[in-house]
Amino acid sequence: MSLKNVIRPLIPHGICEYSVRRHEYLRLGLNRSQASWIALSAENYWRLCEARLNLLPISILSRLRTCVDAGANAGNWTQALLDRFKPERVVAVECEPRMVGQLKARFSDLPTVTVVDAALAKGEGVATFHQLRHPAGSSLLKPRKEIKRQFADNSWDLIGTAEVRTIGYDRLVADEDEISILKLDIQGAEMEVLTQSQDGLQKTKSIVMEVTFTSHYEEDSGFSELHKVMASKGFGLYRLTAPYDRGARALYSDAVYVREDILCSLAPQR
Repeated sequence: MSLKNVIRPLIPHGICEYSVRRHEYLRLGLNRSQASWIALSAENYWRLCEARLNLLPISILSRLRTCVDAGANAGNWTQALLDRFKPERVVAVECEPRMVGQLKARFSDLPTVTVVDAALAKGEGVATFHQLRHPAGSSLLKPRKEIKRQFADNSWDLIGTAEVRTIGYDRLVADEDEISILKLDIQGAEMEVLTQSQDGLQKTKSIVMEVTFTSHYEEDSGFSELHKVMASKGFGLYRLTAPYDRGARALYSDAVYVREDILCSLAPQR
């Protein structure tokens, strides 16, 4: 079979995928020229979707003020945000000792990005941080041994602990007028942050956070509990991704919550 015969069936598929990417960029507020050019890269589009930024309302994305990346890890969410949009400021919060140095180095030349070496929690203090072999799974909460079999071999191994500084959300954003997006990926510790925050959440427009359907850590909270708290704080569920699984039970999804007054202003598509 010639190379031409191999490539020919793939061309319509490639054109279709390009069209989907271009349409999504247009929906997110890019002009036709920008959307047409950026859509050529499937990798850039994948980063946008991986950060769940494509799931936010355009009314929020079109005017980004301060954004908070809590549980910033290597900074991929912040980078995806900066690649496609123009937030006035990004506060990246991370306490994992293996990641903080890398995070600071990555954004050292960007004055609009501030890296905070702390764990987002119920308030200021010091806490024990449980370090897993895969840094993204490290948490203020102790990981459950029984969930280990649901993940890749060795990734859920507890390899040590570290004493880290903690900070509450209200204190973190005390000097900010508005938080356009709070990305909350703090491995089971979300409930303490949400329940203890008052002023911070009141000036937050949207929250992108991981929600679990089966317990990953001791004393963590699942989707149903977090959903009730979000409703009590004035947020409604805007989008929910398909659950992640590894061929067994549903483990987690990413949820996008938006303030109810903004949700009520969104016009349904006809």
